[in-house]
Amino acid sequence: MNEIYKEKEFEAVKLRFENQTEQLYRMTMIDLRIFSGFITLQLALGAWLAKNPEAFSWKVKPGLFVIDFGLVCVAAALLRNNALRRKEVAAVVGNCAKALGYKTPGAFLEADPLDVKMEMRLWKNYYYWGIAISLIGVFLVLVCAS
Repeated sequence: MNEIYKEKEFEAVKLRFENQTEQLYRMTMIDLRIFSGFITLQLALGAWLAKNPEAFSWKVKPGLFVIDFGLVCVAAALLRNNALRRKEVAAVVGNCAKALGYKTPGAFLEADPLDVKMEMRLWKNYYYWGIAISLIGVFLVLVCAS
């Protein structure tokens, strides 16, 4: 162990634990903002389409769909990268919990560990469903509207 950490191990692990749990919270807020921004753009596009019948020209429809598909790709990529990073951060939090004794049976409670076995529950799949449904909706409006 590095000399700088001698007799400060608890504080170092606690600081890392707090930092990483805060990062998980912030990542959740970022995911929500990405999805909310995407859905807001979809609603704005839908409102614009409803107000502008000239948008239903076959000269305009492919361009609108390409723009919308580009937004889908960017939103999905951001959410995917955030989900991958979230797994890394959760693993660090788990390591910190282990180092702090939260996972050791009998360390805090008589027979059980303080932490229960956790399962990773990512929100990204729900966001993906919302993104896919909105893309299909815009596609149907562009194809079916006259």
